[in-house]
Amino acid sequence: MLLTLPEVRLCASVTGPQNLLFTVWLRTVADVQRLAAQLGERLPQLVLRDRSVGLRQTKPRGRLPDVGGRMAGVVPVDPGAAARAGPDTATP
Repeated sequence: MLLTLPEVRLCASVTGPQNLLFTVWLRTVADVQRLAAQLGERLPQLVLRDRSVGLRQTKPRGRLPDVGGRMAGVVPVDPGAAARAGPDTATP
C-alpha cells in the first residue's frame, strides 16, 4: 500500500524493533499530519514510532529548485567527485 502513494520515495525493510523505513516528499508541513492520518485509516496495524521533517532540500537529484520548489536548472551529479578529490582539506 505504501508504494502506491505518490509521495513515497523510499520504502525499505530494516532490522530492529521498528522494521520499516519510508521516506516521503510532501509540499507542506501540514501534509505530514494528513499523510499520517491517511496511513492510519488504510493500515490500522501500522504504528508510527518516529518521524523527522526536513524543511528544504537544496539540490534533489541534481536539480536546482526555485523559491517555489519547481525545477529551475540542473547540475549534473558526479558520485565519484568526492573520492577523486582526496582527503578533506577544509580549514576550520
